[in-house]
Amino acid sequence: MSMIQQQEQFAKLSAEFLVWCSQQGYGYRYGDAWRSTDKLFVPVGDEGFDDDDAYSYQELLFYNRKTKVTYGKHNDRLALDLIFSKDRVSLTSEGYRPLGEKWESMGGKWGGRFGVKPEDYTTKIGWDSNHFEM
Repeated sequence: MSMIQQQEQFAKLSAEFLVWCSQQGYGYRYGDAWRSTDKLFVPVGDEGFDDDDAYSYQELLFYNRKTKVTYGKHNDRLALDLIFSKDRVSLTSEGYRPLGEKWESMGGKWGGRFGVKPEDYTTKIGWDSNHFEM
C-alpha cells in the first residue's frame, strides 16, 4: 500500500473513531498531528540564522525529551495525539483505556501500549496514552 493510500486510510479511520467517541459522550481536541521534518534555524541576534543549529520540530521534541524517536508516524501523517474529556473533565491515562481498545479493534495502534508487556495490558498503561496511529 502506498503512503498516500495509508494516509487516506488513517484519515478515514480517525474520522470514524471520532464519530464513535462523540456518540459515547467524549469531548476531544487535537494535540499533535503532522510533524514537519523541515529544519528550523535558530536566530542568533543581528547576525541572522545559524545554519549549523538547525533541527526539525520532531528532533527538537526528541532533544527536549518530549518524544522517544527522531522520526515517527507523525512525520508520515499516520499518527494523531488527541486530548479527551468526559463530562468536561480531562481523562487520566487510565481513562484512555476504552478509547485505546476501541482504536485497536478498528485496526489502529494505541500509544497506551508503548513500554508495556502484552501480559500486563489489562493492568498497566504505557507512556503515550493519547497517541493513536496506523
